[in-house]
Formats: sequence, C-alpha cells, structure tokens
Amino acid sequence: MRIQDIIATPVTVPMEAPLRWSMGVETGTTRTLLRLITDEGLVGIGETYGGETTVHAVQFAKPFLIGMDPCEVRLIVNKLQSFRISYESNVPLFVVGGIEMACWDVTGKKLGRPVYSLLGGTTRKEIPFAGYLFYRYKSETGAGGEDCAEAIVTRAEELVARHGFEVLKLKGGVFPPEEELRTVKLLREKFLLPLRLRFDPNAAWSVETGLRVLPRMAEYQLEYAEDPTWNLEGMSLIRRDVPVPLATNMCVIAFDQIPPAIRMRAVDIVLSDVHYWGGLINNQKLAAVCETFQLGLGMHSDRELGVSTAAMLHLAAATPYLSYAPDSHYHDQMDDVITNPFHFHKGCLLVPEGPGLGVSLDKEKVEKYHRAFLEAGSVNEFFDPQRPSWFPNLPIF
Repeated sequence: MRIQDIIATPVTVPMEAPLRWSMGVETGTTRTLLRLITDEGLVGIGETYGGETTVHAVQFAKPFLIGMDPCEVRLIVNKLQSFRISYESNVPLFVVGGIEMACWDVTGKKLGRPVYSLLGGTTRKEIPFAGYLFYRYKSETGAGGEDCAEAIVTRAEELVARHGFEVLKLKGGVFPPEEELRTVKLLREKFLLPLRLRFDPNAAWSVETGLRVLPRMAEYQLEYAEDPTWNLEGMSLIRRDVPVPLATNMCVIAFDQIPPAIRMRAVDIVLSDVHYWGGLINNQKLAAVCETFQLGLGMHSDRELGVSTAAMLHLAAATPYLSYAPDSHYHDQMDDVITNPFHFHKGCLLVPEGPGLGVSLDKEKVEKYHRAFLEAGSVNEFFDPQRPSWFPNLPIF
C-alpha cells in the first residue's frame, strides 16, 4: 500500500456561544481535515489546527510522502520532523500530527484493527473527560452570557446534569482574580468532593498574583492549577511556595523544554496534545518520559472536532499512565463533521471500535463548514470583538 495523494480541507464550525479566555475569545473552531489516499483505494482521515497555513504546509510535505507506505508510520514522522531544522522548509509539528493521524487510520483500515490496538492495546474502553467551564458572551440565539460566579455555577449544574462530568475545569484570566476565586469557592460549595476542580487562567497572572491567590484557592481542594503564570521561571517560583499541583500546556510543549522544567521543579503535570506534540508516537514518548520522572500526565484540548477527538480517545485508551481526565471543548461546539458524533455518558466518551479511528467524515457537513471557512476565514481566538482596543499583554493581572 502506497500513498498517492493527501487532500487538505479547512473547515470552520461555530461554538454555541463565544468562549472568553485570557488572550481573546473563541467564537468557533477552524480545523483542517486530511484525506490520505492510497493506491489500494483505502482512505485515511486526519485533523489538525489551522486553515490556509496548514494547507500550505501539507502541500509542502506531500511530495516527500508520495509513494511511501503509510503503515510505516515512524518513518513518515521521522521524515516530516527532519524539516524542522530549517525555517524555510518547516512542517509544523501539528501538521505532522495530522498526517500521522491519517496514517494510523488507513493502517487500521488495512489491517481491520482499531488504532488503540496498533498502539499496543487498551485496558479501558471509556475515557472520563473534564467539563470545561468558560465565561461566555451571549450568542445571537441567546445561549451563553455567563459573566459572574453565580452564572458559572448554573452552567456547571447544567453540564453535570446533562453529561455526568465528575471533573470540572474553570477557564480564568478573564475577570479580576478575586472574582475568579469567588467562582471557585461557589463551585466547591455546590460540588463537593469527590468531584474534582481545576483552574486555568492561561498565564494571565503575575507571580505575585499567583502567590497571593492560589493558596486561598487551595482551600477548595483544586486538583491542579494550569499555567497560572508565564514561563518556567515564574511557574517554579509559584510551585515552590503554593500547595497546589501545577499543570502546563504552555511552558512545556516540546521535549527540549522538559529537562529545564524538571531541573527547576516548575511543573507537576504535563498536558499532552495529539497535534502540537507531533502525533501519537510522540505522545507515547512523552508518557514514558513523564513516568520516568514522575510527572503527571493529562491531555489538552483546543476545540477538536470528531476526528481528533477519536484520536484522543485511542491515545488515552492505549496510555495507562494518562491518569488525569482529558479536557474537551466538545460540549460547547454546535456541530461536528463526522457521521456519528460523540455523546458523553457519566462524563465519559466511548472509544470507537471500528477499524482505524473508527469514525467517518460526513460529506455534507464537511462541505457546509468548508463553505463557512471560505466565507469567513479562520477563527481568530486572539481577538475580542467586544473589546476592540484590548490586546493580549501578559501578565494582565
């Protein structure tokens, strides 16, 4: 089996309501869907970040992959990663991850096996997820509008009742720290242990704010605080004096950042990602490194659609060391591009059982949301149209 072509299709899918975070607002998600076509007629599908820039990167990579065997996934990843040595011929890791995803899918279809089986097998078929809580602007349909602690608690009640989440994560860095502290307090008063709470201000806080506020949040038994401040130095200063585990998906996002993070004792938990770590192989390497150095392992979310969600499920199923419930924006998205969208049950998603990733693209939905991309372009999450004079300048508190 040989690769004949790779087709990249950018899509934009809206959110139920605009999600606010420290550097802007997320009104939807722009992703690029990949179709890897083989000479045997089998097609593997993948998904990754971005729109036109991703398409250009795929077009750059494609000539080097034509004729290769997609079952030889590691050789393909190694070839694509070799372009990272030159900025003039760079294939971003998130593009490598999307292409690798399509290779795993078509290999599974060829062999009649699910991806988790190709990754070594699984001991669990249900993966628990964290319910993501955002302060939201109100949408044109009237959804959203959560702009205070009480509204966030109401939103949390809705999500727990509907999806059964046993972990809740509050996205902060939007309001002054005292208001977000009050939100955590009311959440804990409403949801007692064993429900777990997480807090993530996306590096919006100064070290001084973290040292002042996080010890008070510790009273509400946080599972962890994610990226309370910017860079390893700041994280290490907070971790030294604050009794809350620190997680990151901002200051440790590549292997060469792990040694200084360990030497500086800057983080307790690393959040993996099927895209920006460069695919499932690299994520399994990350799990081995974290286990070796006794770092916790979770999984980051950045508005995945169904194809990437399936990849996350297969990776989590095949990675016993991944003990923290992955994040997911899935419940905030208006629609999906796969034929059978996922549904949460008791806070979990089922690992697909079909060959490959176990999901298929819905042709009509792909065409619909590709048109949406062509009409509106990529979603700019680093801009807030309701605060046009504002720009992300960290730390903001």
